[in-house]
Formats: sequence, C-alpha cells, structure tokens
Amino acid sequence: MKPTSIPDRQPSLSTDALPANVDPVATDVLLYLRDKLPGYTFQLDLDTEFVRELLDDFPDVDVLEEIKTFRWYYDRELGKKNHRAAIRRWMANSKPRHRC
Repeated sequence: MKPTSIPDRQPSLSTDALPANVDPVATDVLLYLRDKLPGYTFQLDLDTEFVRELLDDFPDVDVLEEIKTFRWYYDRELGKKNHRAAIRRWMANSKPRHRC
C-alpha cells in the first residue's frame, strides 16, 4: 500500500507583476506576503513601499524570516487586524541578527 502524501501547494511565484526596480530581498518578501501568508490582503503598490520601508528601518533584522515566524506564530489566526501594523510591530520587537 502506497503511503498517503499531502499534495504540494504550488502558488504562482511569478515575478511578472512586481516592479522591475525591486531588489531580490524585497522581491522574496513580497512573494511571501502575496503567496504564503493566509488572510493577508496583498496590494502591490502599498506592499512594495511597505517592504522597502521594513528593510530600511530594520537593517539588522532578517525580514523574511521574521515574517515566516509571524505567520507560524499566529498560525492562520490573523483575523481582521491591520496586518501591516502587526508585522511592523513584530519587526520592532524582534532581535537583531548577529553578523560575523
């Protein structure tokens, strides 16, 4: 008998709709917000500026990893709160990454 497996969820990871002048780190964060954060209302123009601001304001924080941690901490219970404010607050409370 074959083991049952969970099918992979393969969201569209196309970068076609993203602005061309966005750096690779910001692109990764934008794609994660768009495709992997349940309940998040993605708005390209607003989120492009939001992610740029996060990366500028929190240079010692791994923004993508913190957003992943935020996602799993709330585990699909984001509700109707202001997601961007909640993510920004999460970043402000995060510990800076150690650089060698």
